[in-house]
Amino acid sequence: MSRGGATSGDRPDGRLTGAARARAGRPGPGGEAVPVTVTWDERARRPVAFVWRRRRYQVERVLETWVLETGWWRDEGHVSRSYWRVRAGGRVLDLRYDRLARAWALEREVG
Repeated sequence: MSRGGATSGDRPDGRLTGAARARAGRPGPGGEAVPVTVTWDERARRPVAFVWRRRRYQVERVLETWVLETGWWRDEGHVSRSYWRVRAGGRVLDLRYDRLARAWALEREVG
């Protein structure tokens, strides 16, 4: 039986399963991170604004920061990213900077 508006991974009890759960909170249509343009404050060493979906968001507060370094011992699969959990536009979002690609992305919207 199909219900209107149901998507793959939905359950009748409203909980998500499998890949649908993994995509939850991700800004891209398939659950992937999306590229964003970030304004960086060199003195404060933090993002102060970013553009997402053609809208500029001011970073109201940096809530948390962390670094992910993995696979550095391999030629392929090395990941080097810095993360900032920020409050912007009334939302809590995770921005990431990929140090190898030198690219910013919006990783996820946090509950």
